[in-house]
Amino acid sequence: MNAYVFILCPPFSGSTVLWKLISTSSAVSALPSEGQFLPELKEVMRQAPWDADVVLPWARIKQVWTDYWDQQKPLLIEKSPPNIIRTKEILQHFNPVHFIIMVRNPYAHCEGIIRRNGFSPQIAAEFTVRCLQQQMENAEKLSSALCFTYEEMVKNPEAIAKRIQSFLPQIGELKHAQSFKVHSIDGLVERGVVDLNERKINNLSPNEIRQINTVLKANAAVLDYWGYKFLEPSAHHAFKFYRARVIAQLTATASKFRRAAFDAIKKLAGRLA
Repeated sequence: MNAYVFILCPPFSGSTVLWKLISTSSAVSALPSEGQFLPELKEVMRQAPWDADVVLPWARIKQVWTDYWDQQKPLLIEKSPPNIIRTKEILQHFNPVHFIIMVRNPYAHCEGIIRRNGFSPQIAAEFTVRCLQQQMENAEKLSSALCFTYEEMVKNPEAIAKRIQSFLPQIGELKHAQSFKVHSIDGLVERGVVDLNERKINNLSPNEIRQINTVLKANAAVLDYWGYKFLEPSAHHAFKFYRARVIAQLTATASKFRRAAFDAIKKLAGRLA
C-alpha cells in the first residue's frame, strides 16, 4: 500500500534540497516538480495559492498527481509550499499520510522573498511570521509529523537523514552526501547540502533589518517557539552588507566583460569561417 509524504516548508526555505535528499531513496516517487506547477493544475492551484478560503478541487488534484507518481513505490512525495495552509484538506483526501515540517531563519527567509519577489521588508516579514505561525500549528496538531529546522539540516545532513529514516522506516537509505541541482542565491547550481544563511542575511541592509524587526518583535513568541533570535543591525553587519554588495557588483561586471569577450570571439570566428 502506498503512503503519502508531504513536505511542509515555506518558499525559499530549503524545501528543494530536502525534497531531493528524500528522493535519493529508491522507495520514493516524487513528482517532476512542485505539484502546483504541473501543467494540468497550474491554472487552478496558482490563482490564489496563499488564500486559505479558496476551495481547491482536491479529487482532481489527487488524480493528476497519481498519474505522475510511480505507484510501484511505497512512498509518494509532494512539496508545494502552499500545502502548509491546507493540511486539513490533505488529511481528508490522502491516507495514510505523513508530514515533514521544516522552517528557516526568518531573516534568511525574508531575504529570499525580497530578492525573488521584490516585496518590501515589512511585507516579507509579515509573510514569514505567517509561515512560522502556521508551521507551529502544524507541528502541534498533525499526528504523523517530523519537525526540524533548515539550520539543523545543513549543520548535520546525516543526522537529519537518520531522523527521516526513523520516521519513515520503509524509506531505506538516503544519500545525504550527494550533490543536488537547485536554484539558490547563486542561481541554478549543483552542490551538496550547505548553509547559505549567512550569505543571505549579509544581503540585507541595516535599514531592511530594522524594518523586518518591527514585525518580528511584535511576534516574539513564534520566533521563540522555533528557537530563533533577533538580529540587530550592528556596524559589523553593515560592513559585511556593503562588502557583499561590492563583491556582487564586481562579479557582475566581470561576468559582463566575459560575455562580451565571448561574443566578440564568436563573431570574429564567424567572419573567418
